[in-house]
Amino acid sequence: MIDKTKVLKDKVLYGYEYRNFTMATVDECFLHCYEDCFCMAFQMCSNAQCQLLSSNQFQFPSALVTTEGCSYYDMLPDLQQRPSRQRLSYQLTINNSSSVNNNLQNRNLVRVPLSNPASPNASALSWSLTSKTTNDTASAHLTKKSDNSLSTLPGLKLVHLNIRSLKNNAHFLELRKFTKFNKLDVLTVSETWLNTSVTNKEIEIEGYKLHRLDRLHKKGGGVCAYIRKDIKSLVLKDPSYISETNFHQLWIKLQHKKSKSLLVCVSYRPPDSPLDCFEKYFKPNYVHALTMGKLIILLGDLNCDMLKPTPGSASLIKTTKELNLNQLIKSPTRITESSQTLVDVIFVSSPRLVVNSGVIETCISDHFPVYVSLKLKTDKSPPNYITTRSYNKYDPDLFAIDLASNRDRLVSIFRMDNVDEKLTIFNEIFLNTLDKHAPVKTIKVRGKSCPFITPEIKASMIKRDQLHSLFRKTRDHYDWLNFREARNFTKTALVNAQKEYVLKEVQQHRNNTGSLWKVIKENIAYRERESVVYSKEPKLVAEEFNHFFSTIGVNAAKKASTLIQDPSVYPARNLSDVNRTDNSYPEENDRFSFTPVSCSEIRNIILAMPSNKSPGKDKVSMRVIKHSLPVILGPLTDIINCSLSSSSFPIAWKEAEVIPLLKDGNHEEASNNRPLSLLTFLSKICEKVALNQFCSYLMKNKKLSTHQSGNKKHHSCETLNLLTGDTILKAMDGKLVTALILIDLSKAFDSVNHTFLLTKLSNVGASPSVVKWFESYLTGRTQSVRIGSTVSTPLPVSYGVPQGAILSPLLFSIYTNDFPSSVHHSKLESYVDDSKILLSFTVANVDCLKQQLEEDLYLIANSCSENELLINPGKTKYMLIGTRQNLQQLPVDMTINFLNETITPVSFAKDLGMTIDSYLTYDQHITNLVSSCMNSLCQINRVKKCFDKEALTLIVSALVMNKMFYCSTVWSNTSSTNIKKLQLVQNFACRIITNIGKFDHISPGLRELNWLPVKEQLLLREAIMMYKCVNELAPHYLSDLFTKRSDIHQRDTRSHDSLQIPLYKTSAGQRSFHYRGVTLWNDLDIKYKKLDSLKTFKNELKRSMLEQIYK
Repeated sequence: MIDKTKVLKDKVLYGYEYRNFTMATVDECFLHCYEDCFCMAFQMCSNAQCQLLSSNQFQFPSALVTTEGCSYYDMLPDLQQRPSRQRLSYQLTINNSSSVNNNLQNRNLVRVPLSNPASPNASALSWSLTSKTTNDTASAHLTKKSDNSLSTLPGLKLVHLNIRSLKNNAHFLELRKFTKFNKLDVLTVSETWLNTSVTNKEIEIEGYKLHRLDRLHKKGGGVCAYIRKDIKSLVLKDPSYISETNFHQLWIKLQHKKSKSLLVCVSYRPPDSPLDCFEKYFKPNYVHALTMGKLIILLGDLNCDMLKPTPGSASLIKTTKELNLNQLIKSPTRITESSQTLVDVIFVSSPRLVVNSGVIETCISDHFPVYVSLKLKTDKSPPNYITTRSYNKYDPDLFAIDLASNRDRLVSIFRMDNVDEKLTIFNEIFLNTLDKHAPVKTIKVRGKSCPFITPEIKASMIKRDQLHSLFRKTRDHYDWLNFREARNFTKTALVNAQKEYVLKEVQQHRNNTGSLWKVIKENIAYRERESVVYSKEPKLVAEEFNHFFSTIGVNAAKKASTLIQDPSVYPARNLSDVNRTDNSYPEENDRFSFTPVSCSEIRNIILAMPSNKSPGKDKVSMRVIKHSLPVILGPLTDIINCSLSSSSFPIAWKEAEVIPLLKDGNHEEASNNRPLSLLTFLSKICEKVALNQFCSYLMKNKKLSTHQSGNKKHHSCETLNLLTGDTILKAMDGKLVTALILIDLSKAFDSVNHTFLLTKLSNVGASPSVVKWFESYLTGRTQSVRIGSTVSTPLPVSYGVPQGAILSPLLFSIYTNDFPSSVHHSKLESYVDDSKILLSFTVANVDCLKQQLEEDLYLIANSCSENELLINPGKTKYMLIGTRQNLQQLPVDMTINFLNETITPVSFAKDLGMTIDSYLTYDQHITNLVSSCMNSLCQINRVKKCFDKEALTLIVSALVMNKMFYCSTVWSNTSSTNIKKLQLVQNFACRIITNIGKFDHISPGLRELNWLPVKEQLLLREAIMMYKCVNELAPHYLSDLFTKRSDIHQRDTRSHDSLQIPLYKTSAGQRSFHYRGVTLWNDLDIKYKKLDSLKTFKNELKRSMLEQIYK
């Protein structure tokens, strides 16, 4: 042992700076060098003991370490010339001296620069220091909790972190990994930096419910909370807000099964927020919360350094002391090169419930997470299971061959007479064979994986945290630089790994649209629907929901049928002139009967059905049916024909599996969910056959009301909105005001009375055999509710038509087919169960308006009550639409009474996907549309580097452009200012795809994508709609608006094939589609009008417009 020191200053070896390196003893010799020169240096040393160190061992006995006679340092000039290689940090074991522990505290460690981030092994470096003494063995890790996990802590675990942008993908990926690894119960986050462009789905953590409070009026700020889904959580709306001084408070009530409930407040105070915010905003909310008698926890970044006596900390301590709050965090939570501050805090109202608390040294952001564990009993988060078929070993060809081996039994189906027996044999053969190739399994649903987070990246995360811990101990500038380099490297490596992985997946699935969209949806969360977890046992929830859903129709029908008998709701009126349902029956020869269907028709129906829909109770997907089509086509066609001819719908096809879909509010209340019936695909094929045949008869014989636009050929939401818009604009041209009432029906599909429906089917021309088939289809149905993998006991359903069935929209349209004739003064239009009435009037006759509207609403309510349909007056919207001049002349009080409720006119309302305003300018619709499209584009822009140009074009077209031009022929008459707003949206979309700079001209990009500018795109879509109207590809209520000049006079003139221009007096009338369409059509070249197909017309006209614009 040589007891002496040696100081090396500013000696450089391959970029290492050895400075102020004091070796207290030879035993404390720390060597940091290159991978290739460590051994070489000692091998070339003349000292024999040093040569023994040339082995690549990480621990060296102290007896072998010496500096006497070592020529190592003399070699430095030669070693500097060697090429750069991977740098490693070797750890030495120190033994045998108590003086070592004393000298360790005064030692300055050397700086070991990080390797190049481009190096594939850059993250494999090991950084640690181990010391041993004869009296004690202790480990000093560079990160306190680098090998620890909160998952082992008992009780309820709450964590807070200032993330400094959840929009930062690297931050979010690490946060998600951190949350799942530590099995947190509650994670609160400050400085989320979120806005409306970021959807919940983008920042979703599997198994957690998200509550947000975004700062929308200014960048930055914002708080949120992730709560385990099996913990009931309710945001307290009154105390949750952002003050005018930007002090954030998000109050949440938590309840986990039988544990005590508690209140959590997530708070954030920006540095520039006044210090009186604690007294002014937090204290009143806290005092009110005390009245609830619950444990209160405050977590957040309050930007008051609790380590120093500053005005901020003094103000916070004063307020919390008055409120008897206890601060748990004692260590710094934000450490920079020049400062250490404790700004992230946890206050509790009852410290006796605290098990543990502290700081977690991980560098997800520049703040450390803080945590607290409470003495509240919690169970492990319940795993989520689903029951599905496993297609891991499924081979379509082998399945078809195996199925064909049962050909003899399949042929026997043709010799049977009973449809249920036929289906039983078919299902037995088909399902038994499928079970061999794709068995039904209950699978545990795992969280979203991040396959691009490799072990190397995980190691680099650990190394980064260790380097930060090292800096905390040394406070050395070079250690700070090391940490910063490691942090940036980890973030870059994580983002690049994700980009490379997604690009590889896109390239791999380029020719498979379904698989490609699966990759897209994993990275662009454009749907908000998320899985839910229930606090009660799944079986109890399923039974409760099933009882509610199976009786909801009966209860709604009872309530609706009694309303008309209540004189307080319906005052006495003269109904003698009401036009009731036409009970006259068509001639027997004119009645509809099913006809046998051919195998080719069944094949076409199956091939046209989408393969990505959820299967029914049998778990048979449509793609399996398509794979087996050559084998099952004959027997399946025979079963369907037998069903139609025997007027019997198979019992096995009447079993529905219901999935509850949350509409709004608490998901554990059945009334807040909509039941979606999952039916077997085989039953849907049979329904499609019946629908095609019956619809053809109804349309041909004009049995359906012209005021019903749902489920009819050539009809759509756009055509009905066009009719509504033109009706209003025509009235405005005549100086009239139009009253528009949007009627809301509650549980419409669920409360259809089967007896009434069968009568109405007969009224529209169904033969007795067809009525009997529909009776068999409607009656004897059962349903069970599925929650995860748990299925309730089946219950019978005596009311309603199944939501999700192919026939349901048509049956409901027939059920309400006579409703338009029930009104006297208004015009009633419907799209399936969405109905509205329009009544135009002069300002001089405004006194009559209220009486006429209330009378018509009464007649509609009367008709609904007789048919056991329940109207919801609370959701019924009432608008007055006209010119500004006419609306200003109306009285202030324009309210009406409907079902004992007062309805006040609103300035705008949503109807069939469009926002209509009082002046029909569509300003509000364009504002909402621009906001929605920009949010989607911002979301796409954040991940655009993960996709190539072709995939980006597909994504933008599907998620943005289709939304932007929805019902465009209706609102294309909006102002030029609104068109410019939409053009900015299109420009942004183009820049995302083509990567054109912000200040570069957009035309080359639009030309590259073959996109017409917005104004020309709207003209193209209007021309397409006009082509449909002129060629009878649109509803009659639109086609009948247009008259050819040749139909008026027979003179052969130049404008012989042009349309008659309507006479409108004002600009309001000239904004109508009627006027705009005629003007546009007459200006079109005759060669486009003569084209014989819609597709050719569209392509040729678009090509011509592109050539004119970009020539």
